[in-house]
Amino acid sequence: MTRTGMKTLAVLMTAGIALSGCVNVLPKTKPIQLYRFGYAPEVKKSDKDEAPVAPPVNGAAMPVQLGQIDFPQEAGSDRVLTTEGNEVAYAGGARWAAPASELFQDAVKEGFSRSATTVRLDRRGGSNTSYRLEMVVHHFESAYKRGRPTVSIALDARLVRLSDRSVVGQRYITADVGVRHNDMSLMADAYDQATTEVVQALVGFTQETVAANPLPDTQVKP
Repeated sequence: MTRTGMKTLAVLMTAGIALSGCVNVLPKTKPIQLYRFGYAPEVKKSDKDEAPVAPPVNGAAMPVQLGQIDFPQEAGSDRVLTTEGNEVAYAGGARWAAPASELFQDAVKEGFSRSATTVRLDRRGGSNTSYRLEMVVHHFESAYKRGRPTVSIALDARLVRLSDRSVVGQRYITADVGVRHNDMSLMADAYDQATTEVVQALVGFTQETVAANPLPDTQVKP
């Protein structure tokens, strides 16, 4: 090997040793824990959700279109939103397994599928449905006070009759579930409970409103 080649080899070996040293001293990144929330049918319905409803028309549940669910921009992603007074931040080291807006929409669909009796969400929409359920979510967060979190969900729901685009019912729905300790696993359980309470109230509101605003026989769709 020539003297030039030996110098090149020495430089490469030195660079390799230096690089391996850099790799060894790089800090290890702590993995981010993912969590889910959804509709939990084992959560007991409250009295306010047990509204009397009329029997299904012709024995069939009334199809209702699920409209867009508007989420606050800061709360709809896969990051867990926390608030304390006027301060807003995201929980460190924890994220939702999917955007919160998607998980909540899935919970609404599951809740209606499991517990609604006189209405059903129709994914096809269009001419097959006579009503549309719309929601604007105002709060979906872990609200801290004196170091203790409370899962807080608040939304405006309204039911629109599609034949004339009129709002036949609207309701402000909230759920607040305290968390015993500042622990993300316990907090995820609280999101399950709060989400379920809100969805059960949505089901009750929708069934009650449809029953109070029956369609003329000519508008009833099979």
